Amino acid sequence: MRKERTGHPAPPRRRPGGGPAAAGRGPSGPQRNVRLLLEYEGTRYAGWQVQQGQRTVAGEILSAIRGALGESPKLIGAGRTDQGVHAEGQVANFFTRATLSAEAIAESLNAVLPQDINILEARDAPLSFHARHDALARRYRYQFASRRSAFFKRLIWWVRQPLDHAAMEQAAGALVGRHDFTSFADRGAEIAEPRVRVFHAALRRGEFVTSFTIEADHFLPRMVRRIVGVLVQIGLHHIPVEAMQRFLSEIVDDPAAWTSPPSGLFLERVIYRGDRGAPPAS
Repeated sequence: MRKERTGHPAPPRRRPGGGPAAAGRGPSGPQRNVRLLLEYEGTRYAGWQVQQGQRTVAGEILSAIRGALGESPKLIGAGRTDQGVHAEGQVANFFTRATLSAEAIAESLNAVLPQDINILEARDAPLSFHARHDALARRYRYQFASRRSAFFKRLIWWVRQPLDHAAMEQAAGALVGRHDFTSFADRGAEIAEPRVRVFHAALRRGEFVTSFTIEADHFLPRMVRRIVGVLVQIGLHHIPVEAMQRFLSEIVDDPAAWTSPPSGLFLERVIYRGDRGAPPAS
């Protein structure tokens, strides 16, 4: 190693983001499949998926992989969150020949990632593992508040009028089961399967933040934000509780007008076979 005149080892080169340059470069090993568990605040990003000319979460992670490992793999995410949507438990995987341990890969990526993206865990997975196709269910949480907050504006939807939570809970109960959610999806979206199996849907009240949690085998574009919008309309007594059931049995455009903002939405968890509480594969 080259020495400086002081006799101390020269510091490693650093990328503009502050992490060591190409920490994982070196002898190439056999191909591995690395599974990531990560969290991010989506406020500054145009969603998860890489988009030309846009700053995205996946784009930032791929940039970190190039800088830390010297590779440009395909990054597979379990959920394609929209612009401004957050994640507490996103799962992704990529193939690499880096010889670093999985723990060291996580440390190397975090050293160069922006502060609003964080790798919680990296571990080796079977080569057959696919973050999106292997998922049995995903759980989303939406947070809306009854008052203004100096701290959580980017993470909640402030609904200024009082809500009838009992009516909202009753309407949420109609979501459980297998239903056609076309009324809650973007009309222009390509939807392979509009019928969604919902395992759980419920509200939980806090001191000033109410959260709505929904777990299903898959989700349609904008589905959760439009469900929340309908629930709020029911809570405001603008539409009856029975409207939720009607939107599930008929294809209508009404929910699109009530799409809730992305700020309150989180991808909370992705569930795989063998995980605690995993639903049976369908």
